[in-house]
Amino acid sequence: MSSVPPSGLRVLVVDDEESMRWFLRQGLARLGWSVEVAADAESAVRALAGRRFDAAVVDVRLPGADGLTVLREVRARDPDTVVVMITAYGSIPAAVDAIKRGAFDYISKPFELKELADVLERGLQARRASAQTHPPMVAESPAMRAVLAQIEQVKDAPVSVLIRGESGVGKELVARALHARSPRAAGPFVAINCAALPDALVASELFGHEPGAFTGATGRRTGLLARADGGTLFLDEIGELKTESQTKLERFLQDHEVVPLGGTEPVKVDVRVVAATSRDLVAFVDQGLFRRELYFRLAVVPIHVPPLRERPEDIPALVEQALQRARARPGCRVEGFSVEAMAALQGYAWPGNVRELHNLVERALVLHGDKDTIELADLPEELHSAGRMRVVNAYGGVVEYEHALQAFERQYIESVLQRAQGNITEAARIAGLSRGHVHRKLKQLGIDAEAFRR
Repeated sequence: MSSVPPSGLRVLVVDDEESMRWFLRQGLARLGWSVEVAADAESAVRALAGRRFDAAVVDVRLPGADGLTVLREVRARDPDTVVVMITAYGSIPAAVDAIKRGAFDYISKPFELKELADVLERGLQARRASAQTHPPMVAESPAMRAVLAQIEQVKDAPVSVLIRGESGVGKELVARALHARSPRAAGPFVAINCAALPDALVASELFGHEPGAFTGATGRRTGLLARADGGTLFLDEIGELKTESQTKLERFLQDHEVVPLGGTEPVKVDVRVVAATSRDLVAFVDQGLFRRELYFRLAVVPIHVPPLRERPEDIPALVEQALQRARARPGCRVEGFSVEAMAALQGYAWPGNVRELHNLVERALVLHGDKDTIELADLPEELHSAGRMRVVNAYGGVVEYEHALQAFERQYIESVLQRAQGNITEAARIAGLSRGHVHRKLKQLGIDAEAFRR
């Protein structure tokens, strides 16, 4: 069976055969799953409305609405739910279609319970890896809340979006947040970095190719635009796209048809294109390096992601994300950063933005993961002056450092408590500190958390 038992994870089984429902309920329960069953799509939708599921096992063919309807409902409510489709031989094409629409995999009847358990475990592993690679977008700062507001405004509109911002600010996370909130959430999110592909392969990757289309094209390949049908295609570093591919992409945005290289028949594709760039595309247009028509088709709605130095309020939550991943490692005891260390992180300019912050936290954890708290002395020297300057600037001039630091700590802790409405656990989460550390600071500074309760 699966090497890592799910131990209490919740699964929804949807199948119209009573014997199959009984078999899966008993078998998955023995493996530690909490199982709920439904005989049709209508019953499944009612179950989904009442609770969250970690996984769903869904028969493709159901009475009334089919399994794809259930898949759509599952994905709309929680895109992270692992969906495995059950299929008989004759409905394999429908199962393949389900994978294009967001199912993790399918399994053909008849099957052993071990086969299904292994598929579910692979899905859970993929979900865990995805959560580590693409953490939720942090929006504690006014600047990022404005970005979220833009996403809410444009999520339902069938228009292209251009995300602009410096390298490392998290443009792909913004694109994923836009996809997850849109009516296309149940469809695929397909990403490509235009700067990472050789020029000769870009057109083939985007549009696909037929056998013999070029030297080495021995088989048929489906392009990324077709794979993203019903969902979102994210084109990162769109400014690196060469002229020939720009022309083809512009034509697609005009008529939403794909013609694979070496092919003749156009295929209609329903996909939303979200592009991102760290370049000044307007300057590229003026220099003749980027097609003006393509720029206007991509930038129907532009979204600017501010650099990290303009949103220091996000840093504690970003640090906490990194700490949550690290706490799963053997031997890592770190519960948080000291107030002085956090002041240094918030005072630094971060030329590499969020990516640089994550790398710095990882380095601190590798070197000092056996400690309960990361102190200012544990951070690189270039951050020490940033922390001191933040304290000095906050209080209008040079004063004795320890007095300035204490005043800053008091103001910082009180502001976090106010945001957390006096809840110490929530205040610790916001600040990226351990609950015990916050308690010690409250006692040291003589702050009463009850005064901030509403």
